[in-house]
Amino acid sequence: MTNHKKPHGCVVAFQRFFSGCLAILATGFLILILVFLGVEVEIEGMSLLVLAISGFFVLRYLWKKVGRKSTSNVAAFKHILFDLLRTVAVFILFSIIMTILVQNAGYTGEKDITDDEGSSQTEVVETTDGDDTIKYIVNKLRWRDFDGDWYRMNFKVAENSVKKSKTNRQGYRYTQNFTWGRFYKHMADHDRPLLDHLYASFSKIQQEKKMSRKKFAEFIITSIQNIKYNYIKSTPCTGREDYPCVGNVRLGIFAPAEFSANLKGDCDSRTVLLFVILAKFNYDVAILNSDQYKHSVLGISVPSRGKYKTYNRKKYYFVETTAKGCPIGYLPKDVSTLRYWDFVLVN
Repeated sequence: MTNHKKPHGCVVAFQRFFSGCLAILATGFLILILVFLGVEVEIEGMSLLVLAISGFFVLRYLWKKVGRKSTSNVAAFKHILFDLLRTVAVFILFSIIMTILVQNAGYTGEKDITDDEGSSQTEVVETTDGDDTIKYIVNKLRWRDFDGDWYRMNFKVAENSVKKSKTNRQGYRYTQNFTWGRFYKHMADHDRPLLDHLYASFSKIQQEKKMSRKKFAEFIITSIQNIKYNYIKSTPCTGREDYPCVGNVRLGIFAPAEFSANLKGDCDSRTVLLFVILAKFNYDVAILNSDQYKHSVLGISVPSRGKYKTYNRKKYYFVETTAKGCPIGYLPKDVSTLRYWDFVLVN
């Protein structure tokens, strides 16, 4: 008879209040997960929409009004217990889903990489080859391309290769016959075999993503565009520069292997590295310089739209390398007069 005693009004009120709070808590938890996956992990589009719809259907199922009318105090407390278990189930279910999606997206929670596009983490890794120990400088980069697709890749180069690259650059003789094209070629030819790990990393992602030829070129270009800009000067830095500055660098440029390791580069440090990488993958590329603008850009012969210059009947579309988000064929207005641009190196 006790189990069928009419429930006390306070018990019913508490049951309704408690159940309502748990439902709100579970709904808020789901919303927070969706926001986290969309903003932090960059899961977007149809995947996020499907997850959101599925989540709210799960919530509706768990809190549908089946047997909600309490016929006794015992029944009311049972409903409270069941609502608590439902809430725990929601937390566990969506925590598992979030963990799976986060792992698949490669999210690490490292703020200097995930929150600041173009930033990096650098570490030195040692490996053994027989009796020899090889040190590698590894920069962990994360960026997105012109379509908004995110990528994560290691720029890996042997420490000894960086030293060879620096010695080669510093040993170049500056004579009356000096031209930037010859100097760029000198560095490109020397450093090309030093970047095998970089080629392998780019190629691996290309195969995984099944990129078209143009998409692959954009993938490589945006990886360099997203590296933060630095002045590289042959003279000492004054401290009044509006960007970070590295001074006393001979001829005011870092060679490809050096730049891959220190990620400090201005316009021609970037164009020479891109020239080497894209040429390795059989793209027709060129470096164009402007004495008028004191600037260097890349040219690439791929089907595109925008500004270009012709060399040997091929259209080489301009690529601005010092700012992210500049698509192939784009030149900033303040450097856009074509007659001021000259080819200095063509592969």
